Amino acid sequence: MSESYESAVGKTGVAYDEGLSKKLRKLSREGGTAKLADLTVFNWEKVHVFFEGATAEEVERAVGEPVLDGKRYYDAGNLLVFEYNGKLSKAVSVIPDLLAVDGRHTWGAGVVLTARAPRSLLALSER
Repeated sequence: MSESYESAVGKTGVAYDEGLSKKLRKLSREGGTAKLADLTVFNWEKVHVFFEGATAEEVERAVGEPVLDGKRYYDAGNLLVFEYNGKLSKAVSVIPDLLAVDGRHTWGAGVVLTARAPRSLLALSER
């Protein structure tokens, strides 16, 4: 497990990111498009997106190392697991569940969030 991740959330675990949650809610409420990288305040190269009920095994398989303390992710929002320099750097919960990924879990730093209309889910895509 990377030192930067351990210093952010401990040996395992997920931190709630109020700032990112507010930005996602605003984008959903107002509509439009934004790069996820522009909404975060830390460096990352890859993000893995999961939903309530994701198993620890499913998350670990995608990320390559343990992330969750328990057997499942139970928050009523999205779990975003970020990597930087090929290592786990940050795992955050954003509430509510606003991201639509069409079955895909992993996205690069160029991922774009699009609200097709005000008060809609945010569709992820890479351009």
